[in-house]
Amino acid sequence: MTIGAKDRIDILLVKKYATMKVDNPTVQVSMISPDKMYEAMNDYAQVHLAMINMQQNLKELCTKAISQNIQYRKSRNLKKKVPGAVQMAPKPKLGDEALQGAG
Repeated sequence: MTIGAKDRIDILLVKKYATMKVDNPTVQVSMISPDKMYEAMNDYAQVHLAMINMQQNLKELCTKAISQNIQYRKSRNLKKKVPGAVQMAPKPKLGDEALQGAG
């Protein structure tokens, strides 16, 4: 693979622009000070972080609002006796004799 002019047009262009001089002024001092650039980057990062936090808070708020508004339908009666299921003993109430004798 060769580098350079490959055809007659490229050779003519190289000859034409080889004699031209270009004035490339070098900028001695930067147009923007590094401190201002760092401050701008810091401001941008803080705004971006605040937006992410706000988005997260909004997502949590929407999730809570949606979950509180959900209306559950009763799919089955939990107090109904199911054949073959283990029955738990009822909890004693405050007026039962078992609690009165314990005190």
